[in-house]
Amino acid sequence: MRTRAVAALIAATVCAVAGCSNTPVPGADPDPSETADRPITDELFVGECGSMDDTELQAAAGIADLTVVSENAIRCRWESASGAYAMFTWYRGSPIDREKSVAEAVGRTIERIDVDGHPGFTAAATAASCEAGVENGDGFLHWSINYIVDGPRDSCNVVEDLARATISKAE
Repeated sequence: MRTRAVAALIAATVCAVAGCSNTPVPGADPDPSETADRPITDELFVGECGSMDDTELQAAAGIADLTVVSENAIRCRWESASGAYAMFTWYRGSPIDREKSVAEAVGRTIERIDVDGHPGFTAAATAASCEAGVENGDGFLHWSINYIVDGPRDSCNVVEDLARATISKAE
């Protein structure tokens, strides 16, 4: 047993001395994953629930009884008695293109948007269901709404308005 512990210690020391580290070799090309992690847009601090309260969300969505049912620093969900719901999520360190690709793969209609210099997209499943993603640093902000049946407003207009409000309130 003691021999194994000594062997493990020797192996760890050899690895450290031999250069088993993340230190780049001079003159070597940069690791593509390191350059890919650089923020595309400035990261803004966003308040809990996308800086939206129930009253603001109700007005934007046109549903008077949308109420928050779960909330934390990165995700909030509002629901109504009709079954309609809205959700905000702050994806940090996650590429927006992956989310857009998933939406495309499931057959959503994708439109490009720009929210005060933050590029993004809307993805409509139907007139009653849409999501919007907007770049924020090395991650993105995501709003979705589902009216179940046709809502009082176009769902993609709603999520784009919500994204715009969140960006305008961010610091």
